[in-house]
Amino acid sequence: MATLILFLLLLPLSNSWADDLYPGLQVDSKREGSVYTVTASFDTSLSKCAAYNYLTDYGAAKELPGVIESVTHRQSANEVKVERTADERILFFHVRIHSVMAYTEKPFDSISFTQLSGDSKLFKGHWEIEPNQHGSTLRFNGLWEPDTLIPDFVIDYFAKNKLADKFSAVAKLAEKHKSMLSTSCTDRQMLTLGPQAELASVHPKLNP
Repeated sequence: MATLILFLLLLPLSNSWADDLYPGLQVDSKREGSVYTVTASFDTSLSKCAAYNYLTDYGAAKELPGVIESVTHRQSANEVKVERTADERILFFHVRIHSVMAYTEKPFDSISFTQLSGDSKLFKGHWEIEPNQHGSTLRFNGLWEPDTLIPDFVIDYFAKNKLADKFSAVAKLAEKHKSMLSTSCTDRQMLTLGPQAELASVHPKLNP
């Protein structure tokens, strides 16, 4: 969803999302010159397929605080263009962010993205999905260079104090959608594999 994701880096959080961080969430940001390197990871109970469906549901970004608009334009089977507008409040600054992002999907392993146009000088990165015994682990790596019109001390404050809240909101929303996403995966597997998959779901021992 992408994240996906100017909403991760450039959106406000209401109190309902910011009360506590998602358990086990790891977030780090480092600045070199004007470019920030951002990494994050968290475990989710979603299966690999369900996690992939979540990250590629770009319209779901509108459920996160601050997102005003998120419009998806699919270019091909695994290429998507997303237009997104969001509001951010950092300290005493109010910022409205607009971006056009290009996503490349690799079912069901990863999603990469880059900004085509928008209010950041540079924004690109990728999500990776790794299965684990309890569901899956989602890992994010990104590069972000904000517009120089935003004062450096405001950006530094955001990177140090708000990024964890943003990723925590994304992780919590994934769990909120777990039931719907898991059902979607079952339907997709049936469509892809046909009668054999349906038989295996009824008789697990027949599953190869």
